[in-house]
Amino acid sequence: MVNITLTPEAANQIKKKLAGRDLDLKLMYDIDGCSLSGIPTLRLMDKQERGSDEISVQTNEMPVWVEKSKLIFFDDHLEIDFSEQSHTYQLASTAEILNGRMSLLD
Repeated sequence: MVNITLTPEAANQIKKKLAGRDLDLKLMYDIDGCSLSGIPTLRLMDKQERGSDEISVQTNEMPVWVEKSKLIFFDDHLEIDFSEQSHTYQLASTAEILNGRMSLLD
């Protein structure tokens, strides 16, 4: 199972976006066609949009929803950070940066 940690900066930015809204945070892995390469993206989604394949991963701050079938593309330990300089999120594992300029889609 994947373990996700949110840095304080990332958690604060996400909480600002969630303020007063009943939405879930989802870590998506968009695959283009039959390719094995994809782009990790964060998305705020309505609870009704959850698919039957999505599972909740508890983090140090809030649950993050991930499609179970996409877990194979992620390392066991992930960190989501926020860059004030670029105003984007960063997804990294202990081995690599998976997306250095990750969007939070609303």
